[in-house]
This record gives sequence, structure tokens and C-alpha cells, in this order.
Amino acid sequence: MKKLVVNASIIILSSVLFNTAGISFRVFLSNKIGTEGIGLYQLILSVYLMAVLFVVNGINVAVSRLVAEEGGRAAFSISRALILRALSVSFLYSIPAFLFLYAGADYIGTVLLDDERTVFPLKLLAVGLPFAGVSACIKGYFYAVSKLIRPTIAQAAELTIQIFIIVKIIDYFLLGGPEYACAAIAVGNTISEIASCLFILTFYRIEQWLNHGGISKIYQRASVFKKLFFISLPVSASSLVRSGLRALENIMIPVGFEKYGYTSKSALEQYGKLNGMVMPVIMFPASIIIAFSTLLIPEVSEANALNQKKRVEYSVSRALQLTSVLSILIAGILVFFSHRLGPVIFEGTDCGYFMRIMAPLIPLIYLDIVVEELLKGLNQQVSALIYSITDAAVRIGLICFLLPAKGIDGLILVMYISNLFSLSLGMGRLITVTGLSVKVADWALKPLVSAATSGFAAVYLLDLAGMNSLPDAPYILAGVAVTALSYFFFLARFGCLKRDDFRWFKVIFKSTSSL
Repeated sequence: MKKLVVNASIIILSSVLFNTAGISFRVFLSNKIGTEGIGLYQLILSVYLMAVLFVVNGINVAVSRLVAEEGGRAAFSISRALILRALSVSFLYSIPAFLFLYAGADYIGTVLLDDERTVFPLKLLAVGLPFAGVSACIKGYFYAVSKLIRPTIAQAAELTIQIFIIVKIIDYFLLGGPEYACAAIAVGNTISEIASCLFILTFYRIEQWLNHGGISKIYQRASVFKKLFFISLPVSASSLVRSGLRALENIMIPVGFEKYGYTSKSALEQYGKLNGMVMPVIMFPASIIIAFSTLLIPEVSEANALNQKKRVEYSVSRALQLTSVLSILIAGILVFFSHRLGPVIFEGTDCGYFMRIMAPLIPLIYLDIVVEELLKGLNQQVSALIYSITDAAVRIGLICFLLPAKGIDGLILVMYISNLFSLSLGMGRLITVTGLSVKVADWALKPLVSAATSGFAAVYLLDLAGMNSLPDAPYILAGVAVTALSYFFFLARFGCLKRDDFRWFKVIFKSTSSL
């Protein structure tokens, strides 16, 4: 139980702290470089993500799965040979990604993004790609063996260094305009990526020294390369296609806004406001879900490799139920309190309005994240690739049609249709593979009723207590507390959360060795 508490605390606290720092830093940047600067950096980031996710995602999943399948959470003896081969595979992925981003920066910036200001930051970001690949290999191992504190420290170092460097240099770079402000962010990102890599490598060397660097015979054979490529290539290809098409979407969004009637500057501002400011807030609570989902791959992979169908179905069912319950609460809180939360985070903007409009998307987005991780753990990465392509094609078609006609309202409509479509595809495959029985009442209907009732009750009680005159921050905190307590009270009365759910958490987070 002690290890359960420690691991769960690491997951939750680190996720909350890192994302709180991230949101706070995003607010700092928006005040420094404005909505146009944020929009410009979002364009740069969409292309960078295409390269970095290709390098990182596949090898991370491959290492995590292979360690889990071969030795479970005590697989120290196989790690050295596996990691050495995984690093080679990662290097092969990083070469074309680096060339694409660095050598292709001029074409990407001037032709695809139609903004020469993006060229220099893209070249700076390319330098960090090989280091990101190395970090992904080592982190995949640590996640599989439940050594969570190591990658957490590396991530903390990365974020701290990134923020420190950007804060120190951005005023100087701002003198050159938005282009150089984005370059300052790119410099901080690249240096922090290198530092994080050095941290995680140091932890891994210590780990190998403590465990005498043993090598399992199975990983002394060349067949490990085949396994690594078999798992990583579809995931990397899926990431490349998804992020590539997402980058295309991001390029098309300002163009669509201009066709609707916005000026070029206004189009970037609208894009920056929604994608660069509102969506990070919407995704902020997902940090816990994302961190939690990284632990699902070893759990589900291990059960699937042992052909333990009941264990697979049980784990999948609990994961989806708990994700749904949490995400519906978060959506409810934003629906009832975003009108006062928006001005607190982004002063002088209408972000609160867009938060409320986007709030019902939260359960769809969060469930889609977990479903994708579950499919990866069940060796369904090819299906995930097909779904990514299909969903992206639908989004692009909708963007072409709806944005010129409806502007930013059209983009919001695209997000709703696309996320519902994507989740439907993933859930359909998950049900087919696992034989999962979807409990609509416990996963959706009861939590929705509980969230609505709790939100209305919180607003009424705060009004009755005369707390409407309080400043925004304390009012929001009081409202969230009342809503959450009421929500879980109703869930308990409805029987949505049972002791089995908490016992399952113990299995997920349990570590078989000391931290």
C-alpha cells in the first residue's frame, strides 16, 4: 500500500505541478508576445510535433511493451541489450526527422506555412530531435518497471530549464519582433531537451550499475530489431500521419479564417486564442489522464501476452469508467465556472466564453486518449493508424467546408464532429478486441446527472451564502470544492464507484521494487 501511495502521488502531483507551471508560463508568454505571437508559435509547434512524435512515440511504446511482455515490472536483466538496440532504432528515426525539419525549414516556412518568420525557429527546434529519441527509449523502460520518479525528475529539470532560459532571453529577442520571440522559445525548448536527455541517461546508468547490467539471452539475438520495428513503426507512422495531417489542419485554419473575412493578423489571433490559449486549459486536467494512460500499456500488454482475457477486459472496463467519471466532472466545472475562470487566467480576453463552449468536448477527448493507449497495449497499433488517417481526412474536409462559412464557430463544430467520430472508431475496435461490455448508465448517464445537479447546487449555495461578491479566484475555488464533493456524493449514492475500482488502482500503480 505504501508503494501504491507513492506511485500514485508521483503521477498525480507531478502532472498537476508540471501542467500548472505550463499553463502559468503560457499566460506569461501570451502577455509577452500577444495572441498573434501565440498563433505564430502554434503554427511552428504543429510542424515540430510532426517530427518529434515520429521520433518519440513509437520507440517509447515498443520499449515499454517489450519490457512488460518479457519480464513484467521486474525486468531489469533484459534492459541493457534492449535499450542499446532501441537507441539504434531511435537514431534511425531521428535522422530523417532532423533533415525534414532543418533542411526543409525554408520550404516549410515560406511555402507551406506562408510565413518566413517560422524558418529560424524550426531550424533551432530540429537540433533537439535526437535527444528526444534517446529520452523516449529510457523513459519507456522506467515506465514499464514502475520507476516513475526517474522520468519525473528529468521532466522537472527539462521544464525548469526551459522556463528559466526563455524568461531570461525573451525580452532581448522581442526586440526583433514575433519571429525572434518564437526563436527564444525554440532555444529554451532545445536546450532543455538536451538537459533532460542527460538527466535520464544518468539515472539509467545508475540503474544498470545497481542491477549489474545483466542481459537476457532473448535480447542477444538480432530478432529484437524485428520486434522493435514491428511495434514502433506503426506507432511512429501513425504519429507522423496524425501530426502531419494535424499540421495541415493548422495551416488551413488561418487560411479558412481569412476566407471568412478576417485579416491575416486577426486570423492568427483567433487561431492563437483557441488553440494556443483555450485548448491548453481544456487539456490541463488531462495531464492526470495522460500520465495514468502511460501505465496502461505495461498492464494491458502483460495481461494480453499471458492471454488473460478476463484481466484485460476488467482493466479496460475500469480505465474507461474512471476516465469518464473524472472527465465529466471537469467538464461540469468548466460549464458552470468558466465565465469567471477565463478572466483570471487570460485577463482582457473572451477565453472564458470559449472554455464553456468547449467544455462538453472534454469527455470525448479524454476517453479518446485512453482508448488509443489501450489499443497500443493490445497490439492494435495498425488499427490506430487507420483511424488516425480517417479522422484527419474528415477534419480536413470539414475545415475546408465550415471555416470559410462560419469562421471560429465552424472550427468549434469541426472539433465536436471529429472527436465524436474518432472516439466511435476507437471504441468500436476496443469492444471487438476485448469483448467489452459498455455500461452506459454507470459511465455516462449517472455521472452526467450528478455533474449537472452538483453544478447547479454549487451555484445556488454560493449565491445563497452571498459569495457572488467574492473575487474570482476564491469564488472559483469554493465552487469547485462544493461541486466535486457533491458530485462524488451522488456517484456513491448511484453506485458508480465500487471497491473493485480502487483495488484495480492498486494493481496498476504497485511497484515490485523500491523507488
